[in-house]
Amino acid sequence: MKIILDESVSYSLVPALREVGHNVTAIAEVPTSGIIDESIFNIVIENRAVLITRDYHFTNAVRFPPDKTSGIIYIRSGNLTANEEVEIVQRFLSNHPNEEYSGKLVTLYKDSVKIR
Repeated sequence: MKIILDESVSYSLVPALREVGHNVTAIAEVPTSGIIDESIFNIVIENRAVLITRDYHFTNAVRFPPDKTSGIIYIRSGNLTANEEVEIVQRFLSNHPNEEYSGKLVTLYKDSVKIR
């Protein structure tokens, strides 16, 4: 699966997701880091990718309509360690096929998930 990782998430997700076969592009690896949200969203659309972020702005469905993407995964839990962040993302991806959340906004909490 193609995944775009926003700069707001732990970089530890990059090798963890690549190791299990995902095609990951980390915004932190893009030469012009600090890209505005709209540009990141356009990259997600162009690549038909899933966006993983901690940036609350991406939950605004008017500004960033999830139905134009393969899904937006917003990590809501604060104060997570990098390992905890990797764990909840991997747990979600392994338990939910992309068809279940493609075109939708997923909110990941430490112990629960909301898909809308």
